[in-house]
Amino acid sequence: MTLAVCARNAQDIIGACLESIRNQTVPPDEIIVAVDGLEDPTVRVAENYGARVIASNATGLYEARNAVLEACTTDYLAFTDADCVLVPEWVEHAKKVLDEHDDVAAGTGRHPPVGPRNLAGWLHHMWFLVETRDTGETDGVIGGNSYFRAEALRHVGGWLKLPHHSAAEDVYISKALRHAGYRIWFEEGAAAQHRYETRLKSLWRKSLMMGKDIVVMHRAAGWRDGLWWYTLAIPVVAGTFLAGLVLLVVNVWLGLTVMVLPLGATFLYLVRTFRSVRTAFPRWIARWILIWPYSWGVVRGLLATVPEEARR
Repeated sequence: MTLAVCARNAQDIIGACLESIRNQTVPPDEIIVAVDGLEDPTVRVAENYGARVIASNATGLYEARNAVLEACTTDYLAFTDADCVLVPEWVEHAKKVLDEHDDVAAGTGRHPPVGPRNLAGWLHHMWFLVETRDTGETDGVIGGNSYFRAEALRHVGGWLKLPHHSAAEDVYISKALRHAGYRIWFEEGAAAQHRYETRLKSLWRKSLMMGKDIVVMHRAAGWRDGLWWYTLAIPVVAGTFLAGLVLLVVNVWLGLTVMVLPLGATFLYLVRTFRSVRTAFPRWIARWILIWPYSWGVVRGLLATVPEEARR
């Protein structure tokens, strides 16, 4: 197995990640650290940990993932992020999943928080649904906690040629693999402890980028499925709430009714999804706080130009 990290100016945080890789119960065959250019200070730290450093010449994560796939010489290829710390059995669990399930092409695991915790970190953590999953088949991977059959990745053509975009690349590859008939597996033991955002401003920017990139990705791939319509519904739901606020000036009861409708509908949707009020409630709160930058990102994604080379 090749275990790769796509990094940019990560010299201050990647050490803990590489240390956790070095301490695996089953070590990877190779560690690759992909940087945009070899002048990146991350190179020195990565080489000190024995990683093979490659210059991806990337402008975004889609390009960086493809550069790693091209450099990979093993049957299995895994990714984590520079701000993640893998549990010691991570590689062992990942290899076992792929060894034992011939029709599984990809897998993922939990993302428990590590490091400083505050409101921004809590919101970011609650945004991820991965903590609600159990071992078994699932619908997608998390980019910083993902492992694949390299042959399956090549069969679907890798990631989109989508420059200057770095979000929803995990959604894309998950959907591409499933469309090709492959299964995806969730393994609770393959946990990648994640350093979540600690600044609200950074989380706001990340939410906006996620909303924009998932729309651009869908447009480039030509997919108009349930996730596409679900994504487009998010700014409509947010707009309905705002309309209720405006209507308060005209009629208090009408305004309150219009405001409660999207709040109640989204809460019931999450309760039904998770089959637990306790699990749904904090995620409902977090999503209503982050719905505003995410919605603006969705709108920007609809207005953005999709490069011709990215279309499939």
